[in-house]
Amino acid sequence: MKARHIEKFIGLLTLLIVISLASCKKDNPAPSHSESALQGTTFWECALLEVNPDTTAYFYLITLSLDGKQLTGEVFVRDSADQEPGTIMGVIEQDSVFFTADFGNNKLDFSFRGVAVDDAERHNLEGSVQSVLPQSGGNNEQIIIVSSTLDFRCPDVFPDNPSVFRKVSASEHPNDSAVIFIHGMTGDLTHWDKVIEQLTADFKKRHDVYVYQYNWKDSIMTNGRILLDSVQKAGLTNPIIVAHSMGGLVARAYIAKGGAIATLVALGTPHLGSPLATLVKLLCFINFPGPKDMAPQSVCIKSLLASTSDAQNRKRYVVFAGQMKGSFKIVNHRLKWVWAEDYYDIMDKVGFDAFVLFKSPPNDGLVTLSSGLFEGYPVKERKPILEWVDHKNLRNPGISTQVMDYINAL
Repeated sequence: MKARHIEKFIGLLTLLIVISLASCKKDNPAPSHSESALQGTTFWECALLEVNPDTTAYFYLITLSLDGKQLTGEVFVRDSADQEPGTIMGVIEQDSVFFTADFGNNKLDFSFRGVAVDDAERHNLEGSVQSVLPQSGGNNEQIIIVSSTLDFRCPDVFPDNPSVFRKVSASEHPNDSAVIFIHGMTGDLTHWDKVIEQLTADFKKRHDVYVYQYNWKDSIMTNGRILLDSVQKAGLTNPIIVAHSMGGLVARAYIAKGGAIATLVALGTPHLGSPLATLVKLLCFINFPGPKDMAPQSVCIKSLLASTSDAQNRKRYVVFAGQMKGSFKIVNHRLKWVWAEDYYDIMDKVGFDAFVLFKSPPNDGLVTLSSGLFEGYPVKERKPILEWVDHKNLRNPGISTQVMDYINAL
């Protein structure tokens, strides 16, 4: 009898366990694909576009946290020179994601609805946005992709730059013949100190001289819009722009936004993008909109290449490009790589070595020769390649003497 009671008890216990598991499964269904993509704290980015011209109007950085079905988070965007914070509120229903971004400013607010999808090795949110940005046919809805990204709150290896537009020298011909110097990625306005020191008296008599400092972490199109605001506020017409590296793309963004120029002198600008900008998982400090805008297939590069204003002004572009070189030599009975020049910057050396991941095209350490020369597109003038000059030293007047001579002759 005891054995039978034990057998019945085990059978009853088994039945209860099965019922309990079935009940748990019913009450706690497997998370949807969108829920899986948003588990924990996740980081996202998206660009809202203007239709005419087809360029980035605003670039948003978003943090999302999921608690059950409820979404909360933070959002940041640059409006002119000011960074605006906002809040995210939303919900997941079945597999659909809904959230709104509230800045307390109707111009920047938007609402999103869509679903999570997988693209290569990462999640995206694909859907549509409602905002007050004017769209074709008067419709304020546009289809976008919100892309997952690494935590953009990277340790501040390089601090943020405040936006600065400053006159450093006045001429006898104010406003109508200004020259604006724009630095490159990780740079600031002091990067032009040596060049400005070597501007001739005749140059300063002919041109007002300005420097533009921008926050290179922000999207290139945003920085172009801030430059346009600054130029218009200063009352300048058809300035000459001398720009290094990313600064040349900022200048082209200014042009795409409707800014006028007399000439753009671009030094080592990645007009076609740089593949090194895709190495964000290796280099934390480029995990920001600006550096990622320089990837060859980025929305920014594609928008600039397709921009009517940019295309119409390429007849005013003068491009300089450098090329690092070196060779293997026997040193102390050992085979060793020897750089062609001893002044090469350490970051350019690292970049040159990293280009092996992309079959080592000719480059200046950070930008390929073909991209720096804007190959495949008509420009006013492609200057002879500055052989043995690395990326950083394209703006060094003691090394790139051809560049300094050209500037002084403007």
